[in-house]
Amino acid sequence: MADIALRGDQLKKMMAMAKKRDLSFAYCPGNDPKEDVFVLDRKKKPEVIGRVARGESTGTKLGYGTAKVKGRVISLTCERELPQMAKKLKKFLKFEKIPMNVLVMDASGNVLEEDIEDMPDDGLLDDVADDGFDDDDDAGGPDETEDAAAEPKSAEATAEEGASAAPAGDNAELLKQLKARAVQVQGAIKGVKQEAQAPLIAGFKTAVGALQGGDLPKADDMLTKLERAIGKLSAASEASAPAAAAEDPALAKLAQVSAVLSKRIDALENVEGASRLRAAHGMLDEQIALGDAKKATGTAKALGDAIARLAEQSAAAPAPEPTPAAAADGDADLGAEWRDARADLEPTILDLLQRGLGDVGKMRAVLAYFTEKGEADDFAGAMKAVPGLKKLIADAQAAEQTAAEKDIPAGVVPYVRARLDWSKTRISLQSEMTKLQDSILAVCQGEEFPTIANDTKALFTYLDALDTRLEDALEALVQEPDGDKREKLKDDARKVLSEFQSELDTPFFQTVDGNNGFKPVNVRGAAIASLGKVNEALSMAA
Repeated sequence: MADIALRGDQLKKMMAMAKKRDLSFAYCPGNDPKEDVFVLDRKKKPEVIGRVARGESTGTKLGYGTAKVKGRVISLTCERELPQMAKKLKKFLKFEKIPMNVLVMDASGNVLEEDIEDMPDDGLLDDVADDGFDDDDDAGGPDETEDAAAEPKSAEATAEEGASAAPAGDNAELLKQLKARAVQVQGAIKGVKQEAQAPLIAGFKTAVGALQGGDLPKADDMLTKLERAIGKLSAASEASAPAAAAEDPALAKLAQVSAVLSKRIDALENVEGASRLRAAHGMLDEQIALGDAKKATGTAKALGDAIARLAEQSAAAPAPEPTPAAAADGDADLGAEWRDARADLEPTILDLLQRGLGDVGKMRAVLAYFTEKGEADDFAGAMKAVPGLKKLIADAQAAEQTAAEKDIPAGVVPYVRARLDWSKTRISLQSEMTKLQDSILAVCQGEEFPTIANDTKALFTYLDALDTRLEDALEALVQEPDGDKREKLKDDARKVLSEFQSELDTPFFQTVDGNNGFKPVNVRGAAIASLGKVNEALSMAA
């Protein structure tokens, strides 16, 4: 286990310190408690220790924020949450012989999860030696740290800190502009309805961190997203003000439904496919937080159906019987073909279903048939559904493109097409990584590879750098009518494009397609081709 992970006496010392003051924390659970990476730090920002923790853990899920201990409860205020954090961290602390209750909250103090039972306040951490650590050891002093944990610093203070890290010249002017925008954004967040503020506050903290670290492009990008989100929320609020009273009960009911669905997903924790349900549940919570009752209702229904279907499949699945040797190779080939088709089609269909695009009812029914047949080892029957699924996907994507190009100037249509192509490509990259993961797991079986299932999850972390920034930049170009401002936005998009192209030239991407040692895939090739279309659009479009 890496040195950053706290264990034993060192963990106890930091837990004792968390009784005196808020500490930054990061938590990345592994396959079991002995593989968990839990970090408490007095000085570094949560996001910073989070990146290190994720890189050194066998798991891929990550949560971080600030931690405070009171009695036998450790309270985590999260900038980023992970599913079942309370349950998993409590299990880890018990494994480390520091039994504690766990309370998980969002940035606004709303309780997300808790795992609390009666525990005597017997001074578990009172006799822990602090090893010379006291509040005065920190560069900022105790008051500064506690204030920072309580709420984001003002935009003016953040900009002053960022100024020392930013180079002179153009960046100095950009810093000045970002400072003014941050002040406006901070004030605008307070004007948004309270139930929608949490994700905005978390985003503002990210912008604050970027300014403090001198990462001006990241701060610029996050402030742009915040401004766009606040604008949409404000417009929706003004348009729906007369009906607000009527909508609140619906959102309250949806929140209750979400809590029930979360518990149903928890019950499927060890069933294959549960992680995809958890991702969809996160989307449901986000829609509820933004006050979009219509979308949340559709997502809740689709998620409920998917949970029921997975539960039925899990309960009804028969134990696999040995296959006759003569048919083994043929069955294996069909099974591999079905798994590849599933990796290709399922992520795209789930994305379309979540966004309500295409013939949702038919897509859901055909996907269920395809999945159920394949998981019952009727691969030949399952593959009969593939042409229908492909047609449903093509129809939905064509309709999405038609709708996106409607009522916009012809000069910006290339941006729309490039954005949609890159969005589809990003989903396909996940599919290709799943194929590679399946191939590795098929070859590396048995006791000599005890951690291979967790190890292969690291494949997907390489795609993290190819995030949504380019899609956002292209969408900003579509929405901007001013020609001069659009030129500035083009430059912003080119910077992200260049960053992605550089990422694809790193050793992993240089070898993953044809020299991975297991199965040829189309990761770098697909990404390069799609980014070429983006570059062409930026060169030719208005």
